[in-house]
This record gives sequence, C-alpha cells and structure tokens, in this order.
Amino acid sequence: MPGLLALRAMRVPGEAIVRFPVYVPCASLVVLLASGLVVDLEGLSAQASAPLRTWPLLIGLEVTCLALVAVGATARAEADVPWAQLRQRLARAWPLALPLAAAAGALLLTNGHGPAVAIGAMGASVATILVCALIAGRLSAPQLGLVLYGAGLAALWSFSLRGHFLYGFDINSEFHVAAKTFADGVWRTSHRHDAYGAMLSLTVLPASLQALAGISALVALKVVYPALFALFPPALFGIANRFLSRRYAFVAAAFVVVQSYFFQQLPAIARQEIGLLFFVALVAAVVDRRLPRGAQALLVAALGAGVVVAHYSTTYLAAGVFALAVVLQLAVSRFRALRAVSLAMVVALLATGGGAAVWYGAVTHSADNVGAFAEDIRAHGLAILPNAHSGQSLVTSYLSGNAPAPIDPNAYERVVAGDYARYRPYVRPLRVARAPRYDLRGSPVRADAIRSPGAFEALRVAQVAAAQLLNLLAIVGALALVLRRHTNPLARQLGLLGLATLMMLAVVRLSGTTANAYNQERAFVQTMVPLAVGMAWVLETVGDRWRWSRGAVSVLAAAALAVIFVTTSGLRGVAVGGGTPTNLADAGGDYERFYVTAPELAAARWVNGAPPGALVYADRYGQLRILGATGRADGLLLDVTPRTLDRRAWIYASRTNVQQGRARGGTGSRYTTYRWPSFVAARYDTVYANGAAKVYHRP
Repeated sequence: MPGLLALRAMRVPGEAIVRFPVYVPCASLVVLLASGLVVDLEGLSAQASAPLRTWPLLIGLEVTCLALVAVGATARAEADVPWAQLRQRLARAWPLALPLAAAAGALLLTNGHGPAVAIGAMGASVATILVCALIAGRLSAPQLGLVLYGAGLAALWSFSLRGHFLYGFDINSEFHVAAKTFADGVWRTSHRHDAYGAMLSLTVLPASLQALAGISALVALKVVYPALFALFPPALFGIANRFLSRRYAFVAAAFVVVQSYFFQQLPAIARQEIGLLFFVALVAAVVDRRLPRGAQALLVAALGAGVVVAHYSTTYLAAGVFALAVVLQLAVSRFRALRAVSLAMVVALLATGGGAAVWYGAVTHSADNVGAFAEDIRAHGLAILPNAHSGQSLVTSYLSGNAPAPIDPNAYERVVAGDYARYRPYVRPLRVARAPRYDLRGSPVRADAIRSPGAFEALRVAQVAAAQLLNLLAIVGALALVLRRHTNPLARQLGLLGLATLMMLAVVRLSGTTANAYNQERAFVQTMVPLAVGMAWVLETVGDRWRWSRGAVSVLAAAALAVIFVTTSGLRGVAVGGGTPTNLADAGGDYERFYVTAPELAAARWVNGAPPGALVYADRYGQLRILGATGRADGLLLDVTPRTLDRRAWIYASRTNVQQGRARGGTGSRYTTYRWPSFVAARYDTVYANGAAKVYHRP
C-alpha cells in the first residue's frame, strides 16, 4: 500500500505499474526508509532517546501515507491501476511450492534429517527452469515472472535458511549492526570508519520491520531480505520483455537465477540484496517508455536514492555505469538516431553519483572505503590478473588469473611469518616454533573428493563453456544494440547501459585491486541487468534470421541454463562429487567455512572476554564464529601457525579445527588448508572446551 500511494503521488501511470509490478515493493521500501529516517532525525532533534520504536515509527509511517494520499488525490485517471489485469488463478501460483520445499529441506537438513528433501527441491527448481525455458512461448508473462520468483527464492532460501544462525561472512557483521540499532532505538548520522552503520538497509529498515511487524533482525536477514531479493529476476524479466519475446526474456532472467553469485553469495550480503533490488528497478524506470518525463524523473530519483542508502559498492558501480552511459550517448548520437541527452539517464547519474557524495560525505562521513581504494591503487596499481602464471594461455589467464588460488602450507607460513616480523614486531613466537616436527602439513577436505572424474570433468567443461559463451553473447548483444542502424531508441539506450556496464565489469574482472574492493562475482549480478538482455537478444536474432535454427537455439539455451544450474546448485556435487555446498550437505569445504553452531558461538563469546591488549588468534574458520558471536571484525590475528603465534596468545579453535583437525589460512588472494598445528596442544594449555570448540592460552 505505501508503494502504491507513492507511485500515484509521483503520477506513475497504472499501466506502467501493471507492466512492471516490482515498482510497488521498491516504492514501499523507499517510503519505509524515508519515514523511518525522518522519525529518527526528528526524534533526535526533540531529544528523544529512542525514536526507532513502534509508536513513533507507526505514526511517522501513517503521516507519510496520509501526505502521499493528499498529493495523489489530484492525479489523473491514468494513474489508476487497472486491477482487472492483475487477476490470477490460484492454480498458477504453483511455482511458490518450490521455495516452500526448499525451506523445508533446509530446516530438515539443519535438524539432522538428511538432505533428501533439499536435493529434491533443488532438482525440481532445475527441472522447472529447463521446462519453462522450452515452453515459455506458451506461458503468460505473469506466469513466467512467478516461475522466476519461485525458483530464485527456492535457491536463495536453500542457503539462507541453513543453520540456526546465519550463512556467510558479511551478514554476521550486518546482523550485529541491525541488532544494535534496534536495541539502541536510534540511528545517528556520523559513521566514520563504519560503512555498515551508514547503510539504512542495515539500520533503519530492519529496525522498522522489527518495530512495526515484530520481525527480528535474524528473521529479517534470513527470510525477508531473500524474499525481497527474489524479485530481482522477475524485474529483469520485465525489462527484457519490453524488447524481446517472452521466451528470450525468460532466458535472460533465468541466466541470473542459475548463477551461484545470485543465490549463494548475495544472501550473505543483506545490504546488497536491497541495493540490487533498487538498482534493477532504477534501470527499468530509466528505459520505461510508459512513464511521462516528470513521473520518470521523480521515480528515477527516488530509486537512485534508495540505491545510495542501501549499499555503497552498488552505488559506486551504478554511478560509474550511468556516467559512462551519458558520455557514450553523446558520442553515439552523432552517428545514430538517438537523443544526445536522456533526462532519465542524467537524473540517475545525479541521484547515484551526487547522492553518494552527499550521503557518504556530508551526512554520514563514511567514505573511508573510497580513500582506502585510492591508496590501494597508488600502492599496487591495478594488479592485472594477479594469479596468472607465465606459460598460461590467454583464456586460462582470464578464467583463473583473478580467482583465489591455493598455496602450499609451508610457503604460506613463510610468507605470513615474514609479514609478522616486518609489520607486527610485538608478536614474540616461541623459539621452538621453528622445529621441523612442527612444520605444517596439508589437509584436503575429503568430503570434496571427486567420485566420478569423467562425469565431473564433462559437467565442469560444459558449465564453463556455456557460461562463457553466454557472457560472450552478452558482449556482442550490447555492442549490436548500440551500433545497429535500426535499433529503437530505448533499446539503444539499454545497449549503452550494457556497453558502459561491460567497461566497468572488465576493470573489475581483470584488476585484482578493484576486485578486492568490489567482489567480481557480486558485480556480475549487477552488470547482468543490461547485459543479459543483450545476450538473449542475440539468441533471438539468430533464431529469427535463420528460421531453421530457431528450435535448436531454444533447446541449446535451455540446456545451457540447466547445465549451469546443476553445477552451481550443488546437484553436481551430490551426483559425482567434487564438493557440495552447504545447502545440500552437512560436510565439505563450504560447510566447514560457513555453517556455524551454538557451541562455537559460546566459545567465541568466552574468548572475547580475554584481557584488554591480549593477542587473540583464530584461523579463517574461527574468524567467522567470533564475528558472528561478538560482531568483532578487527583486532584478531588470523594466522594460526607456530611461527606467527605469540607466546602469550589466546587461540580460538572452531568445530572444524577440533573435530576435523583442519585449519584454513590465506595471504592476499591465495589460500591453504592444513592440519591443525600439533604445536598448539603441545605448547599451550586448554582453558575452555565444550566438546565442539576450544580456547588455548599459555600464561
């Protein structure tokens, strides 16, 4: 309801809302954020100690809605929503059974009842995407949008609902920010050295949800945010369907659904879930021909502001894309039928770029990450493909040159020991640490072993080939939409966004320094908003140009989606080995890293009580547990090796360290897994143990 009131107040035509329903939840989020922010700031000015409570927030929301009703009362009839077009039969809601099954599977697996239901739910999701890609021409657009929502949410919940706590790294810090904001009942503007605290998606929004709907921060991050983010694929489908047939619009959106970046990584980054939802709606508004210029400018400004207050990295990339698109449009308009300047594009640039300058600078003072990135560039340059090796082919260098790479355990210890000697002279290791008997030994994760090498390699090659071919088609499509003579202006504008996005993605993909600042996998999902449409446009054009190939193109596109989804969803690991993620298994590398248990959190809270100034150590497994239990992101030493442990260290050992006898370390973009050092038990006392986790200390 708040979203509908806001859209009417902005004079957004009802026909545009029907054609792109995702405007409604995005506008509702804008209203909720705006009213919550006003209540907070007005409460602070009135000396209220905790304005973010139920009654102030409820009154603020009601007043905001009444104001929107008053503004929208004079809107013309075109702002009325034609509700008759939105009526759907209940039977068409069958895709919603997929997320319900995935949720049941995650809960059953968490409580020790095996992965059968979880595997079945993911298998059903893969089959649904495959079949609907083949018969998309026979299904209505609303039905296809619901299929994308159901399959996407099933994949998202299969990860976010695993465990009694949170899955992922960033989300553990986000949880503590959200919980603290609600506990304090207030959000303050100044957040120096605290980018998370400056994000309303982690502060005012979850506090409002908890105060108004009784949804705790934990439930909001595990359940509600993924349910909102699952609107991303239907939104992308809505954009693509303006330029493509339903079949290929579905292929474009499904290409995002089947990526692990979408359903495994992003549920672990709550702020970006909200930021990307705003971004896809922002792009939709920029290229929406049904919007009058005034309504379009207002909607673009509101959605751009939503991106800014939701997630900083999404904002920086969006501002860069719109800036490049504005410049490219000026250039292309000289030789193609296109306006030199698009008002919507300029407003989007001002909303994201200008909004970022104001919000991260003058308001919250939280732009430290920009300074850190600039310092990184000065110190290391762009670091093009840092993990590429001499003698590799160009293709191999591209695929692996900027990806995490393994390092030998003893080489890792030598590197980090040198770093400690150089940069942490206060660490005083024991002399016996150099004894050969304490050398590190590798410890591969046995649960990730490949059971059927031939089938595994075939699926791996097919998945890489399909993904890279579709990526290549996205590049070709963006260029073609910009340069073809007979492209309609809005499609050319989308092509310009795609070309600008491609330039930004190339920097993120090739530069190690940039990738460290903005994870390339997360950037992929954002950049696919325009690029996936270009990819599907190429497929449709090939089928239209050579009619004899139309059926083959459809089948190959559907097969490519299925192959990618089988691999990324974990079904390949279930069938042939090679590693199964946490959504379908209770063992393996992903499970060891991200599945957190209550005893581990208890031990982490205990070690957090170490005396001030104490040196607390945890490996990369243990770091997440301490972060989840305490919100402590700084002040930990993350290299548990004999030559880097201080003689008075406090050492946290997680479930994997204790029960599997394995540790994980990393330096730069390289990582290693090794046996938990026997040196720890030999030279340090056990001062805490609960059966799953331990703490060691040497007085």
